[in-house]
Amino acid sequence: MKIKGLTAFLLCLLCAAATAAPPATPAPRERIVLLVDEVRQIRSFPVLIAEQLGYFRDEGVDVTVMNTRNEEPYIDMLMDGRIDAVMAYWHHNVVYRAAGKEIEAVVTLGVTPGMRVLVSNQARDKYKTPADLKGARIIAGGAGSSKSTTANYLVLAGGHKLDEYTRAGTEGKDANAKLLSEGKADLVVAPTPDGFFYEKQGASLFADLTTPAGTRKAFGVLFPSNTIFMKSALVKEKPEIAQHLANAFVRTLKFINTHTPEEIMAKIPADVRKQYGDDYLKVLKEQIPMFANDGRMPEDGAAGEYRVLAEANPKYKSVDVKQTYTNAFVDKALKAQH
Repeated sequence: MKIKGLTAFLLCLLCAAATAAPPATPAPRERIVLLVDEVRQIRSFPVLIAEQLGYFRDEGVDVTVMNTRNEEPYIDMLMDGRIDAVMAYWHHNVVYRAAGKEIEAVVTLGVTPGMRVLVSNQARDKYKTPADLKGARIIAGGAGSSKSTTANYLVLAGGHKLDEYTRAGTEGKDANAKLLSEGKADLVVAPTPDGFFYEKQGASLFADLTTPAGTRKAFGVLFPSNTIFMKSALVKEKPEIAQHLANAFVRTLKFINTHTPEEIMAKIPADVRKQYGDDYLKVLKEQIPMFANDGRMPEDGAAGEYRVLAEANPKYKSVDVKQTYTNAFVDKALKAQH
């Protein structure tokens, strides 16, 4: 009887195992598509750090990093949902909000223009400070570019009006250097690492806008540059996406600001480093100070840059600058870190 009872018990166990529900399939990880304005450029290195250190993976999401596509405006991809977020300069939020596209920065990475302004040999005695810029001819790119905003900011900071200087579009480094050497232009706004090139051609430093200290000296406040921004409707509909990105990039900024340039460079893929060759560390050292930030938008910096944008283009005056960014997700990320 005991053997029969044991047999029956084992049969029951086998039956139960056979009829038990199969193990649950793990839920698929959420996918976030992040488009980067030139992912291989030095100004975009924080996204590579976040990837290499696994900060996206730690959020339990799969972040697909895409590069800009010349044939497809990223704003269209953002608005129709093909991408979730963009890594690019903050002024785009003002530009597109004025055009009825409601987007907002959820993380502020950069707080300097990441540029240096160089003055030609012939003009160095004439142009020494922003107060001297009346009548200057400055090579600064297109009307809506960050380089032009930087030039406009310097002119306004010097107490001049924007029509009291001449802005020239950039035609490439060699052509720009020729204009400077021939006396047909006085200054050039040079993003990292172009400033090194112009110095080799004999130009001198007029303003160092790569560091927070240099930026405050020139503008009085910081200058929001590289940001992560999203469609405002998506921020409301799926705040978890903004939070994942904020968490990852707050950690990234902390890593950048607590490690040496050599330690940071070690995390950059070799195929990205090779475009700058042996100068990569030198270029990286100049770019790192742009990101001396914790992820929050400096409100006075945004207000100052917005005033320059609106002075250059009156249609931007309709934009409420406080709607172009939020610090809510970064504040939550910072609180969680502590």
